[in-house]
Amino acid sequence: MSPGCCCGLEDWREWLDVLTGETPWLGHDPSPRIEHADKLIRLWADGGEEATKAPSARPIEIPVDDLVGILNSVRDAMRGFLSLTKQWAACHVPSLAVDLATKLDEDLAISAPLPSDYGQHIL
Repeated sequence: MSPGCCCGLEDWREWLDVLTGETPWLGHDPSPRIEHADKLIRLWADGGEEATKAPSARPIEIPVDDLVGILNSVRDAMRGFLSLTKQWAACHVPSLAVDLATKLDEDLAISAPLPSDYGQHIL
């Protein structure tokens, strides 16, 4: 599945809202969508909001109970990326290293902990 132009890495925390039945904006064509199905979240690559349009492929199924752990893994990977970025910047642009790392951290919301209350989701 190709990412849409309207749903970027900077929006990764919006996936927490899926736990309360919300649907984050995933972009337009190919019109990805999320379907809440009991204890599963189905991620369709296309089909959008049109209930009459048949999806062209099978969905990715994510157990609701796994989503917080997946998002914690995303956060851990992004923290690793931020650490490597700091090291790279310290070698190549030392005068900008702190500002670069701070800006990336702010824009991607990396260091802020995930809210603990999302462990007890509504779905």
